[in-house]
Amino acid sequence: MSDFIISSESIMDLTNEYVKELGVSFIKSNYELNGKIFLDDFGKSLDMDSFYKDMENGSSPSTSAINTQEYINYFKQMLEEGKDILHVCLSSGLSIQYSCLLQAIDILKEDYPERKIYPIDSKMASSGVGLLIKKLVAYKNEGLSIEELYQWAKDNCLHVICYTSNENLEYLARGGRLSKTAAGIGKHLHICPLIQFDDTGHMFVGQKIRTKKKLINTMIKKMQENAYDGLDYADDVFVNHAKNEDLAIEVKDMLLDNFKNLKEVKIFNIGPTIGSHIGPGAISIFFWGKSRKE
Repeated sequence: MSDFIISSESIMDLTNEYVKELGVSFIKSNYELNGKIFLDDFGKSLDMDSFYKDMENGSSPSTSAINTQEYINYFKQMLEEGKDILHVCLSSGLSIQYSCLLQAIDILKEDYPERKIYPIDSKMASSGVGLLIKKLVAYKNEGLSIEELYQWAKDNCLHVICYTSNENLEYLARGGRLSKTAAGIGKHLHICPLIQFDDTGHMFVGQKIRTKKKLINTMIKKMQENAYDGLDYADDVFVNHAKNEDLAIEVKDMLLDNFKNLKEVKIFNIGPTIGSHIGPGAISIFFWGKSRKE
């Protein structure tokens, strides 16, 4: 088996322990909170409860995309070690990071013409990227080449499905995902918008659901309809949350009750890069499904 590296970014919202277990390299992004710069490193620099507590107390964190030079610095050591790289990036529909990644690859080609970096636009975010990464690692372990993994990822990344929401619409409005008027009405009526990703990697508001209980039931029902093999779905599900672990556990239990053949259901924190825009209280599920189209 040829020696190559599967790489991604801290926006995949896993844990340091799980990433180490997978054997994946990743580049960390930065965010600013209360005038201080922190690394998005799965809560190592600042634990996620503290991060979301600051948001609840009125702090407004800001995020910045990984720039071209940061990518160059990150990749150089791997290239100097003679490794090719398959890198999975945050959705181009959410950030300029993918453009910066492509620029970095073009520059590095001049200094390392014998090496290759294969860029994947995940058209996804958070633990959905992590779900894709886990599958790529599994296929690498089965002996697939980097070229085969690259083609598989391009052909299948849109089959990572996400349903996410937050009862508190303030953060979605602040990030431009929802109008302030709609957020105000939604808050008054206890409406939870079901947010999804389309085929271009942009987020959109699908159904608007009243009450948290109906929201979770809707997520489960939509997964039954869209997951590969329906109720017989036999792959992984990642659940993540923003300071809402009790709800995440409730969702996990419902998944296990409804889907008897699940391979693994894991719970992760929504990290600061994504959490800055969706806010405390959010809940998400990620799975392999038939289509992002409604």
